[in-house]
Amino acid sequence: MNILLTNDDGISCQGIWALKSALEAGTSHKIYVIVPEDNRSGISHGITMRGPIRVRYREERVWTCSGTPADCVIVGLLGEHLPVRPDLILSGINEGPNLGTDIIYSGTAAAARQGALHGIPSFALSMGTYDSFFYYDVAARYIAENLEKFLPLWGKDTFININFPNTASLQADFRITYPSRRSYKDTLVRFVGPDGHHYCFIDGGEVSTHPEEGSDADAVERGYVSISRVYIHPLSVEQVKTT
Repeated sequence: MNILLTNDDGISCQGIWALKSALEAGTSHKIYVIVPEDNRSGISHGITMRGPIRVRYREERVWTCSGTPADCVIVGLLGEHLPVRPDLILSGINEGPNLGTDIIYSGTAAAARQGALHGIPSFALSMGTYDSFFYYDVAARYIAENLEKFLPLWGKDTFININFPNTASLQADFRITYPSRRSYKDTLVRFVGPDGHHYCFIDGGEVSTHPEEGSDADAVERGYVSISRVYIHPLSVEQVKTT
């Protein structure tokens, strides 16, 4: 398969390189990487509407992009860098979880959504914990070894959101889950700069998750790999009531 990799953590994040290595090891996959130059976490589905997007060649089949994760996918699909249309788009492996409500804010999820909007099977991959050390290599091998099993889970108008338990030995089975509901207790740090202007930093606080059996957060908490099939189009309240 021809596979396009991207993320929202930028080229310095080890998750994407662990994934690239695992997919290339002993397989016939051809891997292409278009990744943000810098960290774009929390940028959601932003795209660059004004000004140019800079694309830089880094090494064979690897480029960086000055834009967002969604931009990376658009550049890959509409630009001239890839010689073929990808059969699959993998976004991640993210440094930390994208569980439930996180999907709204996640650039990792947005890249997968953008791929699905183009009709390409697309997966968002994340480590389901905030731990400082991540077993990216374990999660990457799990994806490489189970990719053929997971591909049929994808369907039109969806993307697949996967969260891994952070463990040195990933022997657990996966669970098909639904996105959990999460609440964020962020605070704002404010100060007056030497220039007299007011500056603010959003300081991420405690994240609480509604305990729901069958949710993605519940599965990861119990040591399973969580797989959620997420619809890519907005739904009105009336549509939800009839589904």
